[in-house]
Amino acid sequence: MSNSISSDPTLLALQEDVAALKRDIGTLLAHLRTSATASAQSAAEQIEDSATRLYRNASAEGCKSAKALGHQIEEQPVLALLVVLGVGYLGGRLLTR
Repeated sequence: MSNSISSDPTLLALQEDVAALKRDIGTLLAHLRTSATASAQSAAEQIEDSATRLYRNASAEGCKSAKALGHQIEEQPVLALLVVLGVGYLGGRLLTR
């Protein structure tokens, strides 16, 4: 009986089809893995570039603001001193509560 099952051409064709399907699925999974890895790397590079640009812009804006504040203090030192004293006084009053 086992000889008739193993020699059945329909069963052999079905076994070959299953083996081919396994190979095709393995190839498809390998391709999907490669594509997903490439997409993730591309996204990570884009995020890194964006973060670097944002950091540079923020740093440049911070330098500009610090220079502008320094220039303002040099032009009006008394007003700057009064503002600092006022902020310090209010901060001290709020922290003692």
